[in-house]
Amino acid sequence: MKAKERGQKPYASALAGLAGACTGLVLAMACSMQCGMQAKPSLAYFTTYASAKGGYELQAGTETEIQEEIDNLDKHIRIENTGEADCFVRVKVFAGSVTDISYTSESGNWQMGEGGYWYYGKILAPGEMSEELTASIQVPEGMEDRMDSFDVIVVQECVPVSYREDGTPYADWNRKIEDGKETGEEDGEGARG
Repeated sequence: MKAKERGQKPYASALAGLAGACTGLVLAMACSMQCGMQAKPSLAYFTTYASAKGGYELQAGTETEIQEEIDNLDKHIRIENTGEADCFVRVKVFAGSVTDISYTSESGNWQMGEGGYWYYGKILAPGEMSEELTASIQVPEGMEDRMDSFDVIVVQECVPVSYREDGTPYADWNRKIEDGKETGEEDGEGARG
């Protein structure tokens, strides 16, 4: 029986067929999305990177540069004070969530401290370089063929040396400059004595 004989407009059956096809397409897309969400996570973050721009640079007379050397799965880290004032330094190492990182400080002047940072216990005068901290990654079993795709990121920070009333030096890692006024605390890490 044709659409005209049933009392329907001729395009009504075409619309019904189109609606059925759209419903099938939406259902197929939903199934493929569900399957995609259940896929195992990718290791692509080892080979990609992101960069950021912006922020504020505060000059407080301290400036440092990181010196890194790579030897197989070891990264040898040293910090140089390139500024005009004495400072304390600290570093933090990132290598992804599937690798373990071990550290070696032959001098004993690098110590693990608050926030996962390694703190250098000596004051760095202008032009001086810290002693070496070595960060070594352990490649997980079954990922040996991807050894050259691991990135080890080192973040370093410095603060000028602050002094307590008795003259004892300390590092104030909470130091901030707000509305042109400096704030901070007298219980910073990194100073010995």
